[in-house]
Amino acid sequence: MYITYARRRGDFKPAAVTPVVSDNQTLIKEYLAWKATHTRSAGEKYALWVTRFQAFTNKAPEDLVIGDWTAFASSLNGRFAPKNVEFALSIIHNYLRYWHEQGRLRLPLYLARVPTARARSHEAITEEEYRRLVDVLKAEKHLRDLVIVRLLHDTGMRVGELESLEIEQIEEDSSAVIDTEKTVQRRRVFWNQDTDEVLQRYLVSRINDGPDSDWLFAGRTPGKAHLNRRTIERMIRDTCARAGITRKLTPHSFRHAFIHRMAALGTPDAIIAQLVGHSSPDSISHYTKLSRPEAERFARLQFSHLALAA
Repeated sequence: MYITYARRRGDFKPAAVTPVVSDNQTLIKEYLAWKATHTRSAGEKYALWVTRFQAFTNKAPEDLVIGDWTAFASSLNGRFAPKNVEFALSIIHNYLRYWHEQGRLRLPLYLARVPTARARSHEAITEEEYRRLVDVLKAEKHLRDLVIVRLLHDTGMRVGELESLEIEQIEEDSSAVIDTEKTVQRRRVFWNQDTDEVLQRYLVSRINDGPDSDWLFAGRTPGKAHLNRRTIERMIRDTCARAGITRKLTPHSFRHAFIHRMAALGTPDAIIAQLVGHSSPDSISHYTKLSRPEAERFARLQFSHLALAA
């Protein structure tokens, strides 16, 4: 349940509301114009989520009910990472508070609390594990899955960014300009020549024999949906099992490994943040912190040196 009300003394009494006729675009523009006077950088990020909320509910503030909040929150589950959901609901919370202050909310939805997302722990995939996945998919001739695994490895993309790739985004220089999932900015990602050769073979098959849609990784419904996050997660899990990998690896494990490789090369955090689509270099430390085995290995190095010195 996404909605819990903050405790207040006394019962909430809806204020008298004078109906105001507004379409979605008018509501969005009014809110964003107000928001811009407080936070200049909020424009694109807030516009994205407020537009999604209005498209989902298609209601004026006066007509919103608790079910609209909970249904919208539930619709984000599985489609976006927990931190993205928390960020989105924080924006909608602010949006609802604005309409409360304008006297246009009949119900106290502005008191809804946004749950704090707990970041899931993801282990970075090793190069040896990556090679085992590639070998299995090559042997089984699973071309689409091989492309997915190789792109995740080479680019460090989020799975949501990968699944929403379109064919026309693939460029001749082994790169693509993608929409960054969290910051709604665009960035370019790159892959190596071996990956590009596999990708080009897949493109020929995809265009000639695949569904009639623009998605690079099309789903089963022709012309509509792309491959979803859960399908990709299941593919990674099943391939790991066939490769004899017992650790729990996810699509995000490739992103961690990408950042670890960049850090090992001495790449500044600001550059890494740009490559993976983070808004701030500060967030990179979450990925570069040592896992327990890595921490133990480095910590125990001192004992070897002490033994040699004795």
